[in-house]
Amino acid sequence: MHFEIDINERTHKVSVEKVGATGPAGGAFRVLIDGVPAAVDARRTDLGLSLVFADGRSVDVALTDRPGGEWFVQLPTADVSAWVDARRYQRGESGGGAKTGAQRITAPMPGRVVRILVKPGDEVAHRQGVVVVEAMKMENELGAPKAGRIKEILVAEGQSVEAGRLLVVIE
Repeated sequence: MHFEIDINERTHKVSVEKVGATGPAGGAFRVLIDGVPAAVDARRTDLGLSLVFADGRSVDVALTDRPGGEWFVQLPTADVSAWVDARRYQRGESGGGAKTGAQRITAPMPGRVVRILVKPGDEVAHRQGVVVVEAMKMENELGAPKAGRIKEILVAEGQSVEAGRLLVVIE
């Protein structure tokens, strides 16, 4: 499987190949990221993946699927948002239709709204920061899943929010 991932406005080419038997719980894979090879044993966990590399290093990664091919990736030392190239990644029944129509930005986990970076009527670019939510002592800037206009802001700065709470609507 070949695809591209955007992280911090850089595109990375990724290739993943199964090595031996794999299943829904995981397995062994040969991974190539920007031409750099790695062998990894990946296992599903309640929050994402547990990765064990050929050199013995291990990393637990929490993954949260968001609209528009975006993934919120929590690593031991950093949190990042990653976008999977929509030309090679299909979502739901409409096959990538998440970028059409009104888009809803929701809280990925329980937390507190630290800053609102836009106001109703503002035009936003794809991936532009819209709201910052603090969760687990980390500030997470949530970006626009598409270019558009801010239709509604449904929270206020300082407000506590639960996971899945609707924060902003973009049309």
